[in-house]
Amino acid sequence: MRKRLTDRFLATLKPPPKGRLEVTDDSGAGLVFRMSSDGACSWAVRYSIAGNQKRVTLGRYVQADPKIGMTLASARKKAAEITASAKEGTDLPDKEARQRAEAEQAAKRPQTVESLLRRYVDAYCKQNQRKWLETERMFENHVYPIIGRLPLSDLRRADIVALLDHLQNDKGFTAQVNRVRSNLIAAFNWAIEREYLDANPAAAVKRRKIEKPRNRTLSDAELIAIWQAADRLPYPSGPYLKTLMLTGQRRDEVRCMTWDEIRHAALAGCRDGAQAAGGMAWVIPGERNKSKRDHIVPVSGLFESLLADLPRLSDAPTAPVFTSNGQKPYAGTRRLKEIIDRESGVTGWVFHDIRRTVRTNFAILGVSREVAERVLNHATPSLEGTYNTHEYWPEKRDALQRWADRLSMMLEGGSDNVVPLRSGASV
Repeated sequence: MRKRLTDRFLATLKPPPKGRLEVTDDSGAGLVFRMSSDGACSWAVRYSIAGNQKRVTLGRYVQADPKIGMTLASARKKAAEITASAKEGTDLPDKEARQRAEAEQAAKRPQTVESLLRRYVDAYCKQNQRKWLETERMFENHVYPIIGRLPLSDLRRADIVALLDHLQNDKGFTAQVNRVRSNLIAAFNWAIEREYLDANPAAAVKRRKIEKPRNRTLSDAELIAIWQAADRLPYPSGPYLKTLMLTGQRRDEVRCMTWDEIRHAALAGCRDGAQAAGGMAWVIPGERNKSKRDHIVPVSGLFESLLADLPRLSDAPTAPVFTSNGQKPYAGTRRLKEIIDRESGVTGWVFHDIRRTVRTNFAILGVSREVAERVLNHATPSLEGTYNTHEYWPEKRDALQRWADRLSMMLEGGSDNVVPLRSGASV
């Protein structure tokens, strides 16, 4: 049916028994009035673009209130716009649908630096970084207070430079400045891939020439003072620090050690079962260490004695070795460092310097570089890792036992006591 539509005429129409009643407005704009069997009324428009016939629904029909639908006048106007645009080669409904989708997508995008970085931490760091909490705290402490509220659309390279200047000149940071820069570059690159940003404002910001590689190694006297200070501390802090000194492993690898990781060496995955049969091993799973593969640490006699004296606050196999409640790993390392500094009188060191000290003592004891690096679980060259599958269990066990013996000698008799190389020992 085609007819010049009026509100009075539309009011006389009755719903069809079934299906849908359609009346085309003779205005020539392709406007169609539709009424379904349940009495619902709506507008549609038919138009042709690039030789293709199309039809799109405009909305619900109302006589007077445009807030809840389209009046006859507004429907005619919209239909005229659509057909006119179609004649010029523009599919107006399709264009508007794309614009709405883009607007909805834009509304979901982070709008400020802080909202972007929080999304980066949640969506990427938590899934891919073992130490994502450090990244989160870095942003919270050093970035959000300065540029967190800045709209992404206003973010410029100068803002990043000003932030780094503030951290370096006002707060006196050194290495932390470059770490902030590196994390911002990574976050903004992630944002570019998701089209939250068009360009990385931190990419061209130069690295600050303020970092000096740490070369702090603890002397024998300092090792004795730190061990003795740890000896006066209760579980878990004192034994935790001693384990760092005995094993040379990374701080969080020790802190998050679980009881089920301590096992007889023959059950630790060593293929060299005969040589391993007499000892204990600590197996650091790949998901908990930097190399992403299981790392087997032989347990020296002194370390085994230390473990035997530790309380177990939970019967669960996966319970932490160092814990205050039997459920969560020990978390008081910052306070521990302050106490050890005060009690030992040794200052100007960090926990990672213990690892460097153990490595240095391996050299003093004549342990080969290859064995020492494998004890510390440093990365090996790709070809070396591919073609050399020897596990170095006896060599690593010997190296850690020598180090434990040397440490025992220092504690018993002072720093002049150095354990000599054993006759025929494998290094």
